[in-house]
Amino acid sequence: MKISLRTIRRSVHLLLLLAGFAALLAAAVEFTDLPWRAYKHLSSAPGLSAEPPALILVMGGSGIPGDSGLMRTFYAAEAAHQFPAAQVLIAMPLDAPQSPASQAYMDELRLRGVAPDRLHILPDGRNTREQAIRMAEYLRNHPDQRHVLIVSSPEHIRRTAASLRIAFAAARLDVVLGALPAFPLSLEDPLPWRAQDLDTPATATLIQAAVPDLGSSLHLRYQLWSNLRYTLDSLREITALLYYRLRGWA
Repeated sequence: MKISLRTIRRSVHLLLLLAGFAALLAAAVEFTDLPWRAYKHLSSAPGLSAEPPALILVMGGSGIPGDSGLMRTFYAAEAAHQFPAAQVLIAMPLDAPQSPASQAYMDELRLRGVAPDRLHILPDGRNTREQAIRMAEYLRNHPDQRHVLIVSSPEHIRRTAASLRIAFAAARLDVVLGALPAFPLSLEDPLPWRAQDLDTPATATLIQAAVPDLGSSLHLRYQLWSNLRYTLDSLREITALLYYRLRGWA
């Protein structure tokens, strides 16, 4: 029994050491550019074309108003203005007459100047795999639109392109794919400041002296927290991509 308890204690101690080392390593990574590089890697895929598309495919996101929904429609509208001959297809679970969410995407694109006769909903797609299948069915009946520009969140581009290619191969369709990842735009204005310029006399001097001035540290104020989001989004998307690979969907 003594040997068994000693072995258990050593095993628990080793696991705690490994967990602590892993936590320190994960924390250290957030101070590098690795989270951004992983995130950016997911925003591309092999063999994407830069030629003008015949169809702009907007992948349905979290809805409107919502982060991914507004970002995707913003970039889709920009692409629609850049390629005025292209039709715009929005992949959603339900058609516009059946769903306020689908109608919101149409309304947002119209507000951004896209002509209503260019806007269409691709319904019956509850996830990326199902949307890819519906896209193959659509293109089978629209052979003149087989040059597709994907508009989606950056981390979602690689899985979307892979899913579409699997669906197109199964349907024996020759389709050219391009992609426009909906990256958030960065504020270029100068952001550093000096804390003492913003302090008030009411603040205790001892407290002011104890609190560090972070005005010039953009990494601690912004980049660290952006890296945490890049890490979370990348891990979530890599997990989804692995599942799709194992299922043969991507």
